[in-house]
Order: sequence, then structure tokens, then C-alpha cells
Amino acid sequence: MKTLREILIHANSLLDLEAALPTGTELNLRSSFADRAVWDAAATGQLKEFKRLYETSITAPTLATLPLPTDFREFQDVPKIYSGGSWNDYEEIKPEDKYSRSEGERYCYVLGTPGNYNLILNSPLVGTFSTVYQRFPSGLLTLSDRCELPDPMYVVTKVESYVLQGRGDDRFPFINSQAEQRLLNMMGRGMKNPGGGVNTTPTPYNPLS
Repeated sequence: MKTLREILIHANSLLDLEAALPTGTELNLRSSFADRAVWDAAATGQLKEFKRLYETSITAPTLATLPLPTDFREFQDVPKIYSGGSWNDYEEIKPEDKYSRSEGERYCYVLGTPGNYNLILNSPLVGTFSTVYQRFPSGLLTLSDRCELPDPMYVVTKVESYVLQGRGDDRFPFINSQAEQRLLNMMGRGMKNPGGGVNTTPTPYNPLS
């Protein structure tokens, strides 16, 4: 995957007609644009590059509070507990909806702030808690950082569009539409199963798939 340095040099080739790293204020500004593009793309959908598996043990059948990983953004699949030889779903609800649920129902909800989220499980079984979640991106903070997106040229094109927009350049609508198309293509590929085809049919739970 391309580094931030490579991304900025690619963008500079169109913006300033020179295959070189920008300097000074332009370097800081375009680096910020590149980081923003990665975060915006990660927030648009659920890409496999940001998929993580989290598992831990539940040892007592009482209301359980589990600290979620610090990079947790949202669940990609329904949280589950493996107990008695089978997987049991724990539907995620809004915290305020718990008052309309019965005491023995199996559900969960998230409380906290980014980097400090906790999962509250109602009526947990003793067993193994498992869930697949989407993490926050690491971003592009230094020139040696590598792009986490499957198509780093999306970041290149998005940086170009941000700069052209700021300049009032007539090429902005065209370049921006190219960036948006690349984003749509990334999201479309993210929906495909490993063997091809789009994942639209529920399958038996496999946390490693």
C-alpha cells in the first residue's frame, strides 16, 4: 500500500505538474486532507480492512459490563455468546430501549465515548463472547504511514479535489466525481464474499470469515 509520501507526490503531479513532495504550508494542508479522506471513507461503510474480531470469556450469568477495544467504532455483526454447544445472539439496542424489554431477554447496548466504550449485556450466558466489529482507522499522521484503504488512489484523487475546490479550479467537479466513484467501487468490493459474489444471504456464524 502507498505511503502518505507517495500519495502526496502523486497528487502533486496533477496539482503542481511536478512529481515532488510539497513543502511548507501545502505539505501540512495536503497531509491533513489525506488523513481526512481515510476517515471519511471508513465512516461511509464497512470495509474488510477495518474488520476486527473480539472475544472474551463470560464467567457469571449476571448483568455483564465488557470494556470494548479502544479502536471500536461499531458492530459489524450481532454480538454472540457461545454456550452449551451453540451460538446465542445478543441484539444491540439503544440504551433507552432497555426499559421496554423483559428481564430475561438477551440484548446488549453500548455506553461511553470513542476509545472508552463499554458493552452492557443483559442475561448473559456463561461462555465465550464473540463479535466482529469495525475499528477506527489509524489515519495518515506521518509521511511513512501506509494507507489502510484498498484503493489508495481514492486518497490521491480526494486530496486533488480538496485543493482544486479551494482554488476555485474548474476541474474540481470532474476530479471530485472520480474520487466519489472510487469510493463507491471500494464499498462494492467490500460487499463481495472471498469466493466472489455479493454477500446478501445470512450464513452460519463464523467469526473468522
